[in-house]
Amino acid sequence: MDKGTVIKKYNLSRKQIDLIDSYIMKLTKSNQIHNLVGTSTIEVAWDRHINDSLQLSEFISKKNASIIDLGTGAGLPGMILYIFGYANILLIDSKMKKINFIKEFAYEQNLEIKTICTRVEKIKNQKFEFIICRAFAPLVKLLDYSRFFSKKNTSLLFLKGRSVKKEIHDAKKFFNFEYSLYPSQSEGGGYVLKINKYNKL
Repeated sequence: MDKGTVIKKYNLSRKQIDLIDSYIMKLTKSNQIHNLVGTSTIEVAWDRHINDSLQLSEFISKKNASIIDLGTGAGLPGMILYIFGYANILLIDSKMKKINFIKEFAYEQNLEIKTICTRVEKIKNQKFEFIICRAFAPLVKLLDYSRFFSKKNTSLLFLKGRSVKKEIHDAKKFFNFEYSLYPSQSEGGGYVLKINKYNKL
């Protein structure tokens, strides 16, 4: 999906487009030093990063919903959802260079986005309505991590690659869960995996 199509699909405002353009520019520059995302994906960032992240908005109707982005990396999908209007979002990554990239961008653009540089399992007593992540860990690990942050009606939204069915099969050995699978709207043959109720066997 090209830039124009993504803008139209999500009805992005001029301000949002400018912020996303600035984000892609900074990502392109920083990526040469820090290797934040796959080099080949930069060329098609509007599809592979922006569209990929924004498609999660179709599952989160309330803009003020509490969201945690596990292993956010360069701020994907969390930073893009924040720009789209989800202000109550926490971005977590254990690598300082990635959190610094997000903090720098937020500072330059005067954005107040919450970040924590730590390992996921070290965060205590924080519950969220949505747990999101992309390319962070196998599903069984994600379900394990999600237990720290889940309350009764928490939804899990994971952007997953082509091996998602095998990950679901493997995770079923350790967890009971109901799930829905949606083909990703960005190129690359990935999926959005939505999980609502889950518990450890």
